[in-house]
Amino acid sequence: MKKTLYTFLLIFLTFEGISQTQRLVLVEEFTNASSGPCALANPAFNALMTANTTKVVAIRNHTNFPGYDPFYSQNPLQNQARTLYYQITSVPAGKMNGSGTVLSDINQTSIDAAFAVAPLYNINVSYHISTDNDSLYATATVKALSYITGTLKAHIVVVEKMIALTSAPGSNGEISFPMVMKKMLPTEAGTTLPSTMYPGDSVIINVGWLLANVFNINQLAVVSFVQDNVNKNVKQAAYAPTQTIVTPVTPPIITLNTLNNTLCGSSGSVNINVAGGVPPYTYYWSNGATSEDVAGLSIGNYSVTVTGGTASSTATYSIVSNIVQASISSLSDIASCSITMNWNLVAGADSYLARYKESSSTIWNSNINIGNVNSYIVSGLSAGTNYDIKLAAACLSGYNSAFSVVASDLTGACEMITSSSAINNSSTSATVSWVAPCSSIGYRIIYRALGTSIWSQAFVGTTYFTINNLLPNTTYEYRLRNRCGEPPNVTDWTPLASFTTPAQRIEDDNETVVLSNLSIYPNPTSSLFTVLGSFDDKSTTAEIIISNVLGEIIYHNNIALENGTFETSINLQSNLNNGVYFINLASNKNEKLSSRLLVQK
Repeated sequence: MKKTLYTFLLIFLTFEGISQTQRLVLVEEFTNASSGPCALANPAFNALMTANTTKVVAIRNHTNFPGYDPFYSQNPLQNQARTLYYQITSVPAGKMNGSGTVLSDINQTSIDAAFAVAPLYNINVSYHISTDNDSLYATATVKALSYITGTLKAHIVVVEKMIALTSAPGSNGEISFPMVMKKMLPTEAGTTLPSTMYPGDSVIINVGWLLANVFNINQLAVVSFVQDNVNKNVKQAAYAPTQTIVTPVTPPIITLNTLNNTLCGSSGSVNINVAGGVPPYTYYWSNGATSEDVAGLSIGNYSVTVTGGTASSTATYSIVSNIVQASISSLSDIASCSITMNWNLVAGADSYLARYKESSSTIWNSNINIGNVNSYIVSGLSAGTNYDIKLAAACLSGYNSAFSVVASDLTGACEMITSSSAINNSSTSATVSWVAPCSSIGYRIIYRALGTSIWSQAFVGTTYFTINNLLPNTTYEYRLRNRCGEPPNVTDWTPLASFTTPAQRIEDDNETVVLSNLSIYPNPTSSLFTVLGSFDDKSTTAEIIISNVLGEIIYHNNIALENGTFETSINLQSNLNNGVYFINLASNKNEKLSSRLLVQK
């Protein structure tokens, strides 16, 4: 459904001379379909109006008194507003150029006198009805003919020139109703004109109305008039009895001649052909170009609006990249945690994007921008696992080609531990540490006293393990294996390595040393680490001392225990030297825990 339209445009134009414009007198009758006096007076009044069609234009406003009136009911708001504007209390009543009271005041003599008054305005009014016959659009151009000031309103009124019914709608017997007011536009208040207008100043008023309660669309007409809102004097009127025929405007026809895409730069172009409409044509592209054809285009969408006469057409074209899809030529240097992908460079590419996933998964990792190279090591992979890898060529603009066909391969077997060492913490404990392989979910350590056949073992998630409850002055041998997943994704055992605990010290005879319940992580550390453990005697407090190899205490604190357990974080001095430090804990029941800490920055 179309909406009511209203546009107000003020144009100030001054002319050296303005030709005299003929006066058109406005007559407004107030009538009612159930009024006997109206039925008696209207035939003579209508004949008078018909005899003066070159001098007078008449509008009939219908009231709600003395009885029922269908035309009032169809537009009660504006009929009532006009009745109150003139303070009409009985019908028939008439106003000529806003003056008078009774209908008989309007006669040939008064019409001739009003017609002889020089107008102050020239009004040019026209209208047309939409092609689907549901809306009326009117335009009135009001031009001042002399210097004018005041509170002035311009009105545009849609009337139905004749409504002829087969039976009387009211009680007075009338069946013919000329110049019935249908709608005042934009409202009954009209359009306010400038308080001061000079000769030649013009106001253009555009309005629209969604048709309603129209008996015969071919009987519609438009009246326009200018009225002083203070003394109600009508300065000039105009009448458009028939609509203006609007000739459909044919817009230009845009066809694509050639379109050249780009690689990654700005080498795209669009060449169009235009026909039809009203030449010459004007062009406006979305990138600001005003030529028929455009070049030097980067990747993106471009629209062009071609105007010929008063009609326009718009077309949109997309410039894409012709960059060739990259292709993986080989996968090489397959390692436990990495695969090297290789490809041939693509002309025009600024960089390349890689993505990978485990073959059993449906989720790819985020794109990796790997620069303008022809090989890349995909690292951080899990050992003994199938991976899918693909590649795309990319532009600086962010556009990339489609990804290549997937290349798949299996990473190398779980990587063995290659280096380990053991440090004696006391005569009854030692800490074994090792270098982490590239892929691991944990480690297995087995150990035994040299010459014995029974192995002890542990599964750990760190790269160190403290073996407690050892015998003094005894040689132990141990082996390690790395675990990358569920068996068989584990390594063989490392070659046997050994360490020897020192002889028992004198102080060992006077204390109970419990070493199996202390963990330190991370170890090595740069400064911050956590000490976690427990005492068997369910002590309530413990003293913790950290010293260097010279026996100098660098940290001392007391900690509270909960059922003999503790977990505390310690942040050593930032200027602490790299090296080995000793951590000793003693409970209030004289149980002790100890370990070594390696500081590396």
